[in-house]
Amino acid sequence: VWSSNTTVIHKAIGYSEKIKAAKIMESCLKVLKKEIKNRGITIYKDIDPNTTGLIFKEDSPLRTGPGDLESKQTTLKPNFAALIVDHMVRADIKSGDTIAIGMTGSMPGANIAVLSACKAMNVYPVIISSVGASMWGATDPSFTWIDMENALFNSGKISVKSSAASLGGRGDCLRENGRFGGQDGRNLVIAAIRRNNIKMVNFLTPISRKNLSNSITIRDSIYKNAKGSLSAYDAYINVGGGVASIGVGGKEKMRNSGYISHETIMKYDLRDSMVKRFAKSGVPIIHILNIPYLVEGSIPFGSEKSKTGEGRLFKEERYNLLVTAFSLFLVLSVVVFIGIYSHSQIKKQMQSYEPESIL
Repeated sequence: VWSSNTTVIHKAIGYSEKIKAAKIMESCLKVLKKEIKNRGITIYKDIDPNTTGLIFKEDSPLRTGPGDLESKQTTLKPNFAALIVDHMVRADIKSGDTIAIGMTGSMPGANIAVLSACKAMNVYPVIISSVGASMWGATDPSFTWIDMENALFNSGKISVKSSAASLGGRGDCLRENGRFGGQDGRNLVIAAIRRNNIKMVNFLTPISRKNLSNSITIRDSIYKNAKGSLSAYDAYINVGGGVASIGVGGKEKMRNSGYISHETIMKYDLRDSMVKRFAKSGVPIIHILNIPYLVEGSIPFGSEKSKTGEGRLFKEERYNLLVTAFSLFLVLSVVVFIGIYSHSQIKKQMQSYEPESIL
């Protein structure tokens, strides 16, 4: 009873950075929500019960494919930024480090979480974003991911924005035709890149496979120009399933999420991609995809709310080891004492027992 009623609060590694990151993300979401209201963009409570305004229904030409609604809802919780800090700590990223990031329009929440974690840990990011978005992502042509990023930059919530942006989607240049992609989609992305004054990752059409190789080469060059070499980076963070970032078939091969060592990445036998190139250079990877697996045991999956700064990511209640050990010693001592005492009493009874006295 004494042991069970004597507990201590154990703070997780990186506790202060996690709290800071979650609060930064919370303030970023407030800025974007205000921006959404000012733009007259509809917030759909049926798909966005937490009313972040960052889950979109539009079947626009920017849409690259299907998406998982609950995963998008999960990444929009401020505590998701703390989870990113947790994996950055596992990857041994420290204050003053420089990391490369590949972002996507598919998960604006995860992008914001990564930026919040970088700011909280005083880590400098070199970012390349893809504008196309899967279903429920940033599919509104008037408010793409890079528009959101620019709004956060102008408000002072983040100090760094994307160095370049690509179209995203198939071959990193959207689909060639049809309801999604095509020339209309490409024109919308080009317009978004230009109005946000970001360098565009040029694309080749109509052969998407040829463009993928071209996109990887350009991305490689941008990262190298910023730091000198890929090996000079302290980590590479991939957000989403962009083919230029994780390669064709990368989603199936990279089943694990979060921090992954470069040795493990090389065992996956990925096709040419930025993840593979960074891993070849000895750089650790943080892979943000497969959200149910990533948040298991730390953040509620889906639309369920979680209070900012609370949960196992930050701290947990544990038994006081000193009290528990002393309690165990007392219990064992009592058991041994009773055992010895009982044995001595039984022996005494046996010695004093006289069968003839019965007769």
